[in-house]
Amino acid sequence: VAADGGAMASEPPTGRRAKRTIRAPTKFVDEDGFNDADLQRALKASMKHVRRVSSTTVPECPVFRPTAEQFADPFAYIKSITPEAMPYGIAKIIPPEGWKPPFNEEAGGDGIPFDTKLQTVNRLQEGLHFEDGERYTRDSYRDMADAFKRKYLETHRRVADETERLRRENPGWNDDACEARALEEEFWRIVETDTEKIRVEYGSDLDADVYGSGFATVPLGSVSAAAGATPDSDSDEDGGVPHAWDFGELIRHPSNLLRVVGGDIPGLTRPWLYFGMMFSAFCWHVEDHYLGSINYMHAGAPKTWYGAPTHAADAFERAVREIVPGIFKDAPDLLHRLVTLVPPAVLGEGHGVPVCQTLQRAGEFVVTWPRAYHAGFSHGWNVGEAVNFGTADWVPMGRAAVNDYQHGVGKRDSIFSHEKMILDTAKAFVRRYGYGDESSREDQSLRAPWIARMADALRAELEIIEKEQRAGRAVVKSKGVKEVAGKENEASKHEDEDENCALCKAMPHLAVVHCARCFEIAEKIEFEQAVARARAEGRSAAGAAWALRGGSSSDRLRRMGRYHRRRRRNRPVFCLGHALDGNCGHGVAELVMTTNASTDELERVLGALQQK
Repeated sequence: VAADGGAMASEPPTGRRAKRTIRAPTKFVDEDGFNDADLQRALKASMKHVRRVSSTTVPECPVFRPTAEQFADPFAYIKSITPEAMPYGIAKIIPPEGWKPPFNEEAGGDGIPFDTKLQTVNRLQEGLHFEDGERYTRDSYRDMADAFKRKYLETHRRVADETERLRRENPGWNDDACEARALEEEFWRIVETDTEKIRVEYGSDLDADVYGSGFATVPLGSVSAAAGATPDSDSDEDGGVPHAWDFGELIRHPSNLLRVVGGDIPGLTRPWLYFGMMFSAFCWHVEDHYLGSINYMHAGAPKTWYGAPTHAADAFERAVREIVPGIFKDAPDLLHRLVTLVPPAVLGEGHGVPVCQTLQRAGEFVVTWPRAYHAGFSHGWNVGEAVNFGTADWVPMGRAAVNDYQHGVGKRDSIFSHEKMILDTAKAFVRRYGYGDESSREDQSLRAPWIARMADALRAELEIIEKEQRAGRAVVKSKGVKEVAGKENEASKHEDEDENCALCKAMPHLAVVHCARCFEIAEKIEFEQAVARARAEGRSAAGAAWALRGGSSSDRLRRMGRYHRRRRRNRPVFCLGHALDGNCGHGVAELVMTTNASTDELERVLGALQQK
């Protein structure tokens, strides 16, 4: 018996070692319910916090404050600041005093619901696809966003504490600046530590033609109208006119090549509207076709922007692949998906990528230059609007984008035909400014310098296109491919004229190759399927067949739009570079090259541009 009265353990047999009792570790639980799992998360957050380099220390981008006279022509002004701003990738423009146009409070639609993207902020570094959020109206979204911010700040006192600390240590800062910096620090804490699940909803990419633009008109003769009103614009019911920086005006501006792009492409040929809330983010990306963009904040809380310049785009892409290699292995086109957010400080400190930032407030513009990566987040409910642009200076970058889409890592479809845009712009330019027509050509001395620059840019690009088309068509025809003009090609009737090459994702508008036999087989199969579906649903088989063949009703053709999108997947087309690379097995004799512009036409337009 042991000294304390308990039973004594028996001695182990001689020569054998006693087995050691292994006890499970005692779980930690304090009086407030803080347990072991909470402790591990706290340690994890602490380690990450220690290793973090604050992204709030990223240098500022250039900020410009033009006069009303400078501000009158948007693209002339953007060109004037490009030498100073382009090395940063982004720049902020604060309009002249008294310029700010009234906000169209009907923007977002009157009771029209819109979709949102559900973003898990603490996992934005993981490249996850955004889920669908709830649907909101303009007013219900603002109510939700305001309630979220109010509750978050009430339950996360560190934001207020950080704001107060910044106020004490920076007596020259106002309260808004202190709160903005504190929220920025909080945003990156969430993103980088991943210890607290925060989910927000972002109302992005809303077609302004559907939901309304945030730009309201201004009275003719007002200060803001005098700063850049377009005198030839039609007045609205109240006698107002749009400002020259109204995005609807920017799309139609003579310097913007996108005005000739066929079809309505939201965000490209029509503005996009954005509804943001605290911590809703737009992840790192460049604009489609490496275009520039202009972004305006109509109302609400500020938005923090980050940018990396054009000359650092390759370094940026290499850095992101090194930072998240596993994600890129599974998704080579990750940067095209707008779902990944790498901290700016990590890009700069660890990989030498120059990154800058700015805080955009209501009434301010942010411009991004071609192939300048940018990202950011909102500080609360706000309404923004954006549109792309492409000037003469962008043309070489547009060609680089198409080449990268075709041959780069993570191929993607072209949004529009670069070749078609250049040709259409060149033809319109020749007609408007009388190039090649001595009888109508104005005195060269009266031509604005931008006109000469535009002519030079179009001529240089069209020379490349003409040589590629002439050489490519010669090779294809030498192999036995039949050539038909676009109007003669019945196989493409009722189809959208611009489709992507099945292999390289280019949009080969000027010369498109397809297998006639594949088209015939697909047509027969789809005809039989349509008739079978009609009979199964008790509809007229003859009517279905008539609609499938095209019919004559424009309404019916519009209803067939979904079908035509489906049939394009069953009818692959190819560019000149991949004309002979299809694997259908029907032979070259079945291949048809549809041309939408002859090489002689290209040469005529080129010749007109060369006459000065």
